[in-house]
Amino acid sequence: MVFTAAVGARNAENDRVNDPGMCQQQTRIWSGISARYPDAATAWRNTNDRHPGNRNPPRGAHVFWTGGSSGHGHVAMSLGGGKVRSTDAGGRGHVATVDLGWVERNWGHHYAGWAWDNNEQTIPHTAPKPPKPKDKPNPNITNAIKNLDKAIAANKDDKKLVERLRKHKVALEKLAKRK
Repeated sequence: MVFTAAVGARNAENDRVNDPGMCQQQTRIWSGISARYPDAATAWRNTNDRHPGNRNPPRGAHVFWTGGSSGHGHVAMSLGGGKVRSTDAGGRGHVATVDLGWVERNWGHHYAGWAWDNNEQTIPHTAPKPPKPKDKPNPNITNAIKNLDKAIAANKDDKKLVERLRKHKVALEKLAKRK
């Protein structure tokens, strides 16, 4: 059974050791994904919901690199915020949390991107929440501003009154922008 992205990331954070050189296997285990492709490079080529070159992988997504001395590439688990949980990053057989660029800098692999699937199995995840809508304009403030505009037009000959009305209008406009 494939785990949710949140569970996969938590599994990765709780793991300390790995079989050396078995990043694809370990990352699959963290996410509850069954075996299919032998290495990270092959798994990347067969992803369906991939984001090539995107350097902002969400928590629980699988992050891929290609290359390496044998061409097998590398895969790690995103923890979000530019951090990944990677096998062998803490030394041979030791899992560690590193920044996204660590694999490139230390192992010379090419960053490929991230995906919501591995071995053609989708990692369940929640879509980012849409931004909260901004408060709708207060109809009372909007109407007050319209009424001030009418009063300014109706009293254009009384400069002192128009000046006071304009100050009130400016204050209301500032209040309306804060909401």
